[in-house]
Amino acid sequence: MMKASIIILSWNGMSYLGPCLDAVLAQDYPDFEVIVVDNGSADGSADFVATRYPQVRLIRNARNLGFAAGSNIGLRAAAGEVLVLLNQDTEVCPGWLAALVTALQDPTIGIVGCKLLYPNGTIQHAGGRIVDSRGSARHIGRDEIDEGQYDAIQDVDFVTGAALALTRTTFACIGPLDEGFMPAYYEDTDWCYRTREAGLRVIYCPSAMAIHYESASSVTSSYTHQVNFHSGRLRFLFKHLKLEDLWASFVPAESEGIQNLGPGGELEALRQAWMNLLLSLPDILEFRLRFIEPDMDPQMMGESLFQIAMTLRGLCAKEQPFYIPREPSVAAQPEIWNSQLASLYHEGEITPQPFRSSVPVIGPAIVAFRETWLSMAARWYIQPLIMQQRVFNAHTVQLLNQITDNLNQIADNLNQIADNSVRSQQENAQHVRELNTLLSELLHLQKRVAELEGRLL
Repeated sequence: MMKASIIILSWNGMSYLGPCLDAVLAQDYPDFEVIVVDNGSADGSADFVATRYPQVRLIRNARNLGFAAGSNIGLRAAAGEVLVLLNQDTEVCPGWLAALVTALQDPTIGIVGCKLLYPNGTIQHAGGRIVDSRGSARHIGRDEIDEGQYDAIQDVDFVTGAALALTRTTFACIGPLDEGFMPAYYEDTDWCYRTREAGLRVIYCPSAMAIHYESASSVTSSYTHQVNFHSGRLRFLFKHLKLEDLWASFVPAESEGIQNLGPGGELEALRQAWMNLLLSLPDILEFRLRFIEPDMDPQMMGESLFQIAMTLRGLCAKEQPFYIPREPSVAAQPEIWNSQLASLYHEGEITPQPFRSSVPVIGPAIVAFRETWLSMAARWYIQPLIMQQRVFNAHTVQLLNQITDNLNQIADNLNQIADNSVRSQQENAQHVRELNTLLSELLHLQKRVAELEGRLL
């Protein structure tokens, strides 16, 4: 009987953790532990777990490390031969854990996924497929009424990290989740593809069932969500597609997808995602040389990946409307202006990374590629960026000069007002002196009149 470790990554999950843990602890499998990894929650859920479920091992992270890094902490702490990842917003059905362990007794199987249902009983996930050259993912059966049409075990491209299991042997073979998928998106798909590339199967097991409430922790239309999603998608594809497939299928499909995006938020998010991909190319190259195309020349592969990324990122450079948002009373609040200038200065800082690689044998090739990559980046990418920055700086200086001219004009006006005020005060003082003199003469005349009146009497 293999011991199982169930790892639940939690972040602000107070409304989900009670039902989730109650259902897990009610499983009839005889030997398992439960580990909750709290990812820096601020809603008191970690204290809730510590007080309400003393039999659960609680690991507290000081901050939100993202899905991959947070889950890896739990995986490293686990003692079981079967390792299970489970989302906090799930409620597993009776027999769920036993079904997963039974499926993993087949030595050809590396990862097992679950049948996930929405609370209304429709299917959310019965395995997954990558359906096009851009890496679009589809959950099999999604939104279908569950009538038993997916009640057979089947091999799939991937299963969702919301509920999956693997053996410790598989974990030792494929390694932990890739923390380069930060904060989330495609890290579970990447894990499944690494499993299949290692010669093991990824299957969907319908008898391992759970309800998935699929909480929305972010707005899917937000700029940040789109950057994270596309960053994960591009990292996944650049890790796993052979170079000829990247050129032959991905580049045309991605080019068409970019052309279909009008100027706006998603296009800017995709452009930022390409920048993230460019910065991660050395790590991706190391992976590809070890697992995907180990016989290919590192410099040739690196230059090809760089050229693809640069070409497609260039397509995202559609003309965008330029405007400076106006904030009320900013000119009257110098501390806000100074803060914004300081922020702009720090955001412009560029910190070069040292060249190093711990990979045996091919390490020097990796370092050589990085040096070549930096040289190409300087000639073909960084120099155009510098030119863009110079234009931006010129506009900024012009704007600051205009602001300075306006402030100088205001200062001149204030000085003129001050001068006028001083002159008015001087004139007023002169008037007072004159009035005092007249009053003194008047008093003297009154005295003389009184003297004359006395003589007349």
